[in-house]
Amino acid sequence: MGGNCRETLECTGKSDYAIAFKINIQLFADPDKTEKATPRKRQKAREEGQVPVSREFTSGLALLAGIMAMWFVGKGMIYSLKEAFVFFAQLPSYDTINISDLGIYTWIAFQKLAINVVLFVAMILAVGVFTGFLQTRFLFTFKALKFDLSKINPISGLKRMFSMRSLFELLKSIFKLIIVGYVGYLVVKSRWNDLLLTPNMSVDEGALLIWNITFEMLTKCGIALLAIAFADYFFSRYEYEKNIRMTKQEVKEEFKEVEGNPEIKKRQRQIMMQYAMHRMMQEVPEATVVVTNPTHFAVAIKYDNEEMSAPVVVAKGADKLAERIKQIARENRVPIMRNPKLARELYFSVEVGEEIPKKLYRAVAEVLAYVYSLKETT
Repeated sequence: MGGNCRETLECTGKSDYAIAFKINIQLFADPDKTEKATPRKRQKAREEGQVPVSREFTSGLALLAGIMAMWFVGKGMIYSLKEAFVFFAQLPSYDTINISDLGIYTWIAFQKLAINVVLFVAMILAVGVFTGFLQTRFLFTFKALKFDLSKINPISGLKRMFSMRSLFELLKSIFKLIIVGYVGYLVVKSRWNDLLLTPNMSVDEGALLIWNITFEMLTKCGIALLAIAFADYFFSRYEYEKNIRMTKQEVKEEFKEVEGNPEIKKRQRQIMMQYAMHRMMQEVPEATVVVTNPTHFAVAIKYDNEEMSAPVVVAKGADKLAERIKQIARENRVPIMRNPKLARELYFSVEVGEEIPKKLYRAVAEVLAYVYSLKETT
């Protein structure tokens, strides 16, 4: 039997372990979520704090803000540090300094340096916070911080470990290390001869050289990392859209919640139509005349010159409903006039309960005049 198994495996080129792995890997897929998220789903996700955010994009812009801050306050920080050391060096002997005054001397020495450091940190924090709020469209919620047992679910953890995001983060970290290392190497290599001369420079010249080399390195690294940050930003949006996808059943359930059950709404419309039809048929006996074409359309018109400014269509219908209107009219001795053109015009252009338009005044007046003449002769 072992030989058969060996032959089978050699023919298929697969082992039991490979087959088992292939089956288990399907647990991490969710093929049912094929529909784009609805606006309601997006709003609920936003309320829960689920928004596309790229930490790399935020840190990249914060790094550039730090570089710009160093351009404005960096030299001031270096000179302030130098002045602080010079200040302490010019103090009298420590034996003559009161310990209680040491804090005052320290503040005087490092006052300018502290102000520059605060400005430096404030610029970085401001850009970082603003970028974060800009990505989330100024969303502020504590719901994302609430305790959730699903976050410690081992299955969910495995999904995150083998997700596209984890692979992208790994590749991104490796690429960042390569970029930073390579850029740093190129900068140091190009300035190596200058660095070898620092022992022969004054303190000011040496500090300025180190500052220029550091600023050049940070600037070039920042520009390179910004490209990675943009890629991470678009990948974050792609992953967010993928994560909030919905199944077809979820879309149907949401539609039922928002719009109501379609079967119930259909039944409600049927009841409303039946009620409206019943009320319309109740108006036919009170009509002045029913105009027909004569088989397809029937329109009931009511006019009272003492109460109405113009005749009103109180009922209309086609085919079977037209026959029903004419039947009620005959039972209640309402005159029925054959006028195909007028009947079609009234049916298509005037709704039930509306006055007839001015363009039909003349035609309707002729019909009403004829009806009144019939009543007078009878």
